[in-house]
Amino acid sequence: MKFTVATIALAVIAGTEAFAPAQTSPLTRSASPDVATSSSALNLFGMNTLKAKMFNKSAKSSSDISEKEVRALFELWNSALATGDSRIVASRYIKDPVLLATVSDQPRTDFASVKDYFDAFLKKEPQGKIVDGKVTIGDGWASDAGIYEFTMGATGDKVKARYTYNYVQEDGVWKIQHHHSSVMPEEIAMGKPITEDEVRGLFSLWNNALATLDPKKVASRYATKGVLLPTVSDTPRTDFESIEDYFVHFLKLKPQGEILESHVTIGNNWCQDVGIYEVSLYLVSSLFFSKLF
Repeated sequence: MKFTVATIALAVIAGTEAFAPAQTSPLTRSASPDVATSSSALNLFGMNTLKAKMFNKSAKSSSDISEKEVRALFELWNSALATGDSRIVASRYIKDPVLLATVSDQPRTDFASVKDYFDAFLKKEPQGKIVDGKVTIGDGWASDAGIYEFTMGATGDKVKARYTYNYVQEDGVWKIQHHHSSVMPEEIAMGKPITEDEVRGLFSLWNNALATLDPKKVASRYATKGVLLPTVSDTPRTDFESIEDYFVHFLKLKPQGEILESHVTIGNNWCQDVGIYEVSLYLVSSLFFSKLF
């Protein structure tokens, strides 16, 4: 038996896994030649080797700093990323910093919390480059703000974000006092924008889940706070358990769907597919048929 559903709306929220926190062990990875520490800018701040005294050797310079030297501080931070050691990255920040990280709601305000963030971030093997930035220098402080792009060595993904670094001297060393990083607001978070074909492909993933006849696999296709207004139930389903419960019964009919007409809309971190689909059902008992119609 087949029945046609006149309206279907599938709303999908894009994931943001590129910077998602996770428990990891420190990685070991050599710094790339592009960020080697042999430049005069690094020597100026007493950084003769990438790991020398956790970047804490006393600076040779006075409080004066040039724009080129400010930009070199980003390369020190980037070189610290290349070590894969979250302790070295955290040492680039002052003792009482403020790190407003890209995809964490928690401000990081000490060594331990900054290190914790980079424990996860370094798993992606990130390397950054400044795309567009503006340096400002004041009395005993400097800032660098603009747009940077990260290449994730673990996946090859590229991510653009806005950044602000405020630098001050601590124990004679220029370090990060305030670091704010946020994903570009007009891009899909931590990834490429989805296409219309990819949106329609999400229906196929749902349809394939139906074919497994496993209600847990079908329910896992829905967001944590998803809303399902099902075809043959008057009860809205708004959590995993209730969605799973619906498909425990519905999958006994061995449903398989086909989209007949589709209208895709794509927004910032969301998309929807609205139209008409046809669902084929099998093993329909006369009792269920009478209740359905």
